[in-house]
Amino acid sequence: MQIVEFIIFPLLSLAVLFIITKLMGYRQVSQLNMYDYINGITIGSIASELAIGEFDDFLQPLIAMLIYGILIILLSKLTRNSLKIRKLIDGQAVVLYENDKIYYQELKKAKLDLDEFLMQCRIAGYFKLKELALVILETNGRLSFYPKQQYQQVTAEDLNLKITPIELPSLLIKEGKIIYENLNLINRDTQWLERELVVLGVKINDVLLMYQEDNSNLIIYTVNDIERKYI
Repeated sequence: MQIVEFIIFPLLSLAVLFIITKLMGYRQVSQLNMYDYINGITIGSIASELAIGEFDDFLQPLIAMLIYGILIILLSKLTRNSLKIRKLIDGQAVVLYENDKIYYQELKKAKLDLDEFLMQCRIAGYFKLKELALVILETNGRLSFYPKQQYQQVTAEDLNLKITPIELPSLLIKEGKIIYENLNLINRDTQWLERELVVLGVKINDVLLMYQEDNSNLIIYTVNDIERKYI
């Protein structure tokens, strides 16, 4: 019976955790703020208790995790509909730097020291503060940088260039497997794909990735035995 418990409970915990995370949305993963961080730790802690708990105790953490997940989902709906609740839960973006002036008190409130602030500027590609017009601390803890006009990158619109629409490349083969759905999207079949591989002298099992770009060019990455480490 214990062996069954050791197998069932972790699977049950993982399934419930997966469902709750899906219901909460990808924001929990991609844009983690302080509120999401607390939620993730709490639900993960309850899930681990469920995974290693005894059979007689599994119902309590399961119900707790479900209730907690439901409350988070309801609260997220409230934050979407109420600006006041949203500011209370998610916080508010803060200006840290503006027009050659560092707002030191805001840095202190954000628990961000000057060295870390300068480091984040360098990571973003700004080694000189005079190049920046505005730096904002977003509610998820990331910094947004807005350069001064003279330091902004030139765009095609600035040069009055005519822009052709960009089409996403179609992935045709991935790790030796044909993506038939994408073949159909470009009105091609497997016979055409096999002919192209013969012309290129590549076996399908040796293909890591194969794209069609701009409805014409084929881009292929093949398997190799080269090892490369970044030091």
